[in-house]
Amino acid sequence: MVQPDDQWPRGGLWEHGTALLVIAIGVALLLSNFDIRLSWFPFHNAWALLILLGAAPSLGDALRRYRAQGRVDGAVFHDLCTAAVVATVAAIFLLDLSWSRWWPLFVIYAGLCMLAPRRCWRRQGR
Repeated sequence: MVQPDDQWPRGGLWEHGTALLVIAIGVALLLSNFDIRLSWFPFHNAWALLILLGAAPSLGDALRRYRAQGRVDGAVFHDLCTAAVVATVAAIFLLDLSWSRWWPLFVIYAGLCMLAPRRCWRRQGR
């Protein structure tokens, strides 16, 4: 028999804040579909903010690991590279940048990620 979960909703401020932000973006996008424009939501391609939120888990992992170890190791570096890739994709969409001009950044990111030791790429518990 399944026991009820007494700790719903789970998570701390980071998880709840992110969830509330996603909900606010969803509401703004829905209102936009009904031609109701919000002054604090000026982007025509604001859906790309959801992509930007995809960088948060990697950034959070990097921050947690850095705080635990007090230094930047290969895993922290790899998480930062991952967050940078996702944030760059979001920025290209949000700022209407040209993919044909900015794509070499992803080659640079790939090289940077390769600098992290391979054992950090497949960490246990993720």
